[in-house]
Amino acid sequence: MANELKSAGQRVLQFLGFDSTFRAAFPSMIHYNWAIFLGNGSFYILGLFFIPFLTRVEGLSTAQAGIVVLCAKLCDAVTDPIMGILTDRTRSRFGRHRLYLLIGLAPVAVTYAMLWSSFGIAEGSSTGKMLYYIGAYMLFSVAYTVVMVPHTAMLPVLAPTYDLRTQYNAMRTILDAVGTEGLFLIATLLLSYKRISGKSVFGSAVRALGNTPSFDASFRHKFMIMGLILSLFFSLPLLATFFGTKEESSLGEHPEPFSLRMFWEEYRSILSNRAFRQYFALSFFNTVALGFVSNSSYYFLQSVAGMVGLYTITNLISQAGEVAGFPLNYVLSIRFSKQTPAKIELPFIILAMGLSFFVHEGGSRATMLLVCVFYNFGLAGCSGVTSNLFPDVTDVDEMICGQRREGKISTFSTLIKKIVSGFSAAVTGFVLHAFGFDANASAHTPTALFGVRFTYAVLPIVFIACSIVCAYRYRMTKDDHTLIRAALREKHETGGATLTPAQQQVCEQIAGVPWDKMWIGQQAQKEES
Repeated sequence: MANELKSAGQRVLQFLGFDSTFRAAFPSMIHYNWAIFLGNGSFYILGLFFIPFLTRVEGLSTAQAGIVVLCAKLCDAVTDPIMGILTDRTRSRFGRHRLYLLIGLAPVAVTYAMLWSSFGIAEGSSTGKMLYYIGAYMLFSVAYTVVMVPHTAMLPVLAPTYDLRTQYNAMRTILDAVGTEGLFLIATLLLSYKRISGKSVFGSAVRALGNTPSFDASFRHKFMIMGLILSLFFSLPLLATFFGTKEESSLGEHPEPFSLRMFWEEYRSILSNRAFRQYFALSFFNTVALGFVSNSSYYFLQSVAGMVGLYTITNLISQAGEVAGFPLNYVLSIRFSKQTPAKIELPFIILAMGLSFFVHEGGSRATMLLVCVFYNFGLAGCSGVTSNLFPDVTDVDEMICGQRREGKISTFSTLIKKIVSGFSAAVTGFVLHAFGFDANASAHTPTALFGVRFTYAVLPIVFIACSIVCAYRYRMTKDDHTLIRAALREKHETGGATLTPAQQQVCEQIAGVPWDKMWIGQQAQKEES
């Protein structure tokens, strides 16, 4: 009986892809993903609170708030590609990537705290405050880039196989959900904290989790404290990632001299990779859609639904829904393909956004909660897909050019996360302003309320529909990736890759480049001649 149970357990583990490789890599999986608190958690909090903070607490217009985010993201368009080149060319005994976790730790802590308080600078001047927050956001974006571009680039190095990469990202999903929900609860408690007759009252704060306050200028001090505390939660885990992961020394590597021509050619050649273009498009549309929902949700609940008290509850449900969907998504990724969860679950976001048109002030809260249920089921399907696809795209890039360029490709991952989320925030502000929406008004015109619905539901539906198309267009499967890895290994060992015409065609379809134009194909041809 014991042997039968043991055998059954082994079959289950084998079905899930858990083998000796997984057990050996498990500690590294945990340590690598501590940095995800900064990677996703920082922008999750920004997406939920930053625009309401700028408009309702600091007194900026929705257009000025959009300009703050847009300017910072334009800065990313310059710094992210530079960081991608820099990390791939770094020579250190710690490897090409790990050192930057230490370099960026203090800047991350300081600049994140700066985002939540102007510290009396330009008091009374909305233009002065706007300029301050533009500067603060730009500095934080640079600090984030210094850490997260190298961190993202580490994954293909730490996890070379298809299933192991999925397992690293599964651990990322778990830690991300637990950490993000915990940090959101901390932020909400800090913002709901009260002092009555000289006594601190946390009971009222806990009760406020079910009744989110409507922000105003009196919350300025609370946001400052929240920023200071969260800055430690986002920066200190970088130490655990640095000391808990290992990377081979890069001191013996000799890159070609840097030049602007080389800089341009490197990034241009990355775009020739069809798998990369499909990955990038899927990531782009997902991030834009979810950014619109995130940046509009507070205004939707406050002004359209009249249910701003549910803001905390709906976001807690969001995180719980993502965690609940994790087991299904993991099995789908392991047994079918990494894009399968997106194909199945993204349509539920469209369903949720359509259902939101039945939410109105004085209406049933049950309808709003049903929107959350469908939205979060769909969210679970897209949250980990692009992270799972990224390391495989780097292998296709190597097949085309013969180089490992994780840093440059990871640039696009962080670029999507920051610039596209910033784009969503900026466009949200401009659209609401164009529809005449005033965040501090006590009443709103039907046109202004439609503007909120437009950014909360209409735009996300359009971009999620595009994401679904991209999920179906992405072709690489587990068998395809195994073929590519084997061909690369053979090429490194023998100088050529021996593939059948059918196998070469598979590689061509995935890469979007003819076999004889790819580095791996040219190597094989030279050996034959």
